[in-house]
Amino acid sequence: MSALEKYRKKVSGQYGTDFAFIFNFAQQAILKSQHNQGKSRGVWYWNLEIEQDLWKGADLFVEFEVDRGKGVDKFLPTYSIYNDNSGEDAWFYLPALYLEQRLLGDKLFLAAGKLDMSYWFDCNEAANSADTQFFSSSLVNSLTIPFPANGIGALATFSPDEWVYLQFGAATARASYTRVGLSDAFNSAFFIAEAGLAPRFFSLPGNYRFIFHSNHEKLGYVDSADEEETKKNDFGWALGFDQAITRQVTLFARYGAADPKVRDIEHFWSCGAQVVEPIPGRKFDLLAFGVAQSIMGDEYLRANGEDAARAETMYEIYYSLGFNNAVSLTPDIQIVTNPNADKTAETEIVFGLRFLLSF
Repeated sequence: MSALEKYRKKVSGQYGTDFAFIFNFAQQAILKSQHNQGKSRGVWYWNLEIEQDLWKGADLFVEFEVDRGKGVDKFLPTYSIYNDNSGEDAWFYLPALYLEQRLLGDKLFLAAGKLDMSYWFDCNEAANSADTQFFSSSLVNSLTIPFPANGIGALATFSPDEWVYLQFGAATARASYTRVGLSDAFNSAFFIAEAGLAPRFFSLPGNYRFIFHSNHEKLGYVDSADEEETKKNDFGWALGFDQAITRQVTLFARYGAADPKVRDIEHFWSCGAQVVEPIPGRKFDLLAFGVAQSIMGDEYLRANGEDAARAETMYEIYYSLGFNNAVSLTPDIQIVTNPNADKTAETEIVFGLRFLLSF
């Protein structure tokens, strides 16, 4: 046990305080595109998480974060997004601040405050983190689920047994990562429900998720020229699976459908595989391949004419070199066909290299 681990264990035991730190830097270069070929851009952020025990079954969770850079997504607009961590520059803000409560012998979990709904919903063992797995947003979550930015919300999870659960969440649909969001809390609403099964086949774990979501905010119609013509409610559903087929290999798949009247993407699917320890003895290494496709709705096609494409497809492969349980270096290749749902756009190829420090 390292000195840091001993210190963390001591602080946790004496004060009930746990903390975690992450630093992520990713540099991506455009190898092939219709425009901006040869350009390279980086994205980095650091995040400090603190969890404080309050009373039996209760914890206060807070995050502090600094973000820098939009990366190659500044030059290459896509629905898939080349780096899920790309965004606007933001100095020292609170992306999360919420209270957790466990009841009924941990069968019931409650959380409320400023939180990220995608942290609990549409999860996946092999395709869920832009820090340790795929870079692209299309291989982190389903693109048909309109997850809001971190904002005021609440959720409840009931797990009567380890192989089944039900959970429900509600959050502000129009929120901001960098603001607490109390003033926006009642202006719009995002609701999501998920039922999950976690069976084991031949002692190999799997997860099967069934999701329904609705959004209550005014959205413009995709094929309407009248900006004042809006629809207040839209609904969608999604499926998400991951299943280990050996002790090293896990397969995953997602599917989602959204309202094509107010959403560009009507259907979305993704699938792929992750291999743990692809080289014998390299126990911290990961190898993975994934493909994600965004299929545009008929309303989008009518609104955008002959230049609109029925599908934007992201292909991604990475190899994560884990030097230990705290440091990794991940080379990554992404290929996008019909970028930004444009038939006339050339196929784009981007190479990335991610450095991750976490403890």
